[in-house]
Amino acid sequence: MSHALGIDLDGWQRLVDGLREAVLVVDPVGTIRVRNSAAAKKFPRLGPGEHFEGSETARHHDIGEGWSAWYFTDTSLEQAHLRLASSTDRKATLRTIVELANELLGEHCVAIVPCSRDRLEWWRGGPKEVTVTRTPRRAASISGVLVGSASHTRITELGEGGWGMPDGWKPGAALAVPLGVGGALVVVRRGDFTPADTERVRLFGRHAAVALESASRLSEQSRMIDVLRSALLPTPLPELRGVGLGSVYLPAHLKAEVGGDFYDVHPRTDGSATFALGDVCGHGLEAAVHSGRVRQSLQALSLVETNPVRLLHLLNTSLRATGSKLFTTLVVGELVPLGAGGLRLTLASGGHPVPLVLRTDGTVDEVPTSGAIVGILPDVRFHPESVTLVPGETLILYSDGFTEARAHHDRRELFGEERLRRVLRDCGPGLQADVMARRFREAVLEWLGAGDHDDLALLVVQAT
Repeated sequence: MSHALGIDLDGWQRLVDGLREAVLVVDPVGTIRVRNSAAAKKFPRLGPGEHFEGSETARHHDIGEGWSAWYFTDTSLEQAHLRLASSTDRKATLRTIVELANELLGEHCVAIVPCSRDRLEWWRGGPKEVTVTRTPRRAASISGVLVGSASHTRITELGEGGWGMPDGWKPGAALAVPLGVGGALVVVRRGDFTPADTERVRLFGRHAAVALESASRLSEQSRMIDVLRSALLPTPLPELRGVGLGSVYLPAHLKAEVGGDFYDVHPRTDGSATFALGDVCGHGLEAAVHSGRVRQSLQALSLVETNPVRLLHLLNTSLRATGSKLFTTLVVGELVPLGAGGLRLTLASGGHPVPLVLRTDGTVDEVPTSGAIVGILPDVRFHPESVTLVPGETLILYSDGFTEARAHHDRRELFGEERLRRVLRDCGPGLQADVMARRFREAVLEWLGAGDHDDLALLVVQAT
């Protein structure tokens, strides 16, 4: 071979030992003459002197005079990298890192990452599951890797920490590589690490660190979105003595979970409450954010003012001061329980569809509220309307997403106010408020089918 190719077998051995891929060098008659360390690990029974038939999974390269080199790419690491890259959750990524490291790199692996209050989290792989512990101390044996001053560290004494070694298990060698800023991946074995093993751990660690950084960033963004979204979602309806409440809330963009429609009920210590339902002009996130602004302003103002007309005037002034170009239509009401039973409601409207009342005899009445839209004009007028509900009677407030919902069989046909009235009449007096809300939801969703819709909101107020 040395005469034919100008290099001896020892030279070939030194050359291929520096490769991460498993390599076999085969002579013209198919006998293995050189096997690098990666191939020795991958094919322990296929050594020099053994016959080799070739492989469909390896890259073949003709190196002259019938000699050939066969390269076996480590597909397990490639698959591990793809699996890591697909993870978007920090905790799931850490669990995957430890599971893959245990499977591909060592017999006991621990991912160490910083957490709050200058502590460390230890994610370690056990025989059945990944466990997590926290410690207040830094791990002195891997401090160089943790602070980023070392690309890898061989550990002779593990020292203190959350290593979680199995009972009776004595490690032969341990290797630590960086796992992002302030973190490390520690691979523990009974045996030692060859140079190829070390490079393999370092390569896995680099990919794991990138995946963890990406997943951590996405998890933090998701957490921030959840916090912001929670402030825009309707709060749970309170329990009020003598009052039944029900609601429907269906944003146009269901994945976003928030929209421009809103409702709120703010109880007071004397048993009365302020309630409202509104619709911000616009769609998507901008409308949802503005609806949050309206709700927060209304909640704050209702602490110092209970009269619905004066509330709308104050709200109009407050919203105009923000400089927003979006306007809002809404109905604001005050409910006061009556000593003899029932409720006295005082309502004021800012350009919103009129509320409906279901009486005990099954008839449906309008509450003729009127007023200008809120948040745009400096001089606006609102008019109070009062209505009394005896026990069993119900008031509903709704957004125009209900009346303007388009039929799935003909997109030109709207749900309309008459169908809304029909659903209310069909509920009948005495049906509980939450059940009535469910009937409205089912009716409009059946009408819409799989079609798109605007934001939908409905509030049921019932004297019980």
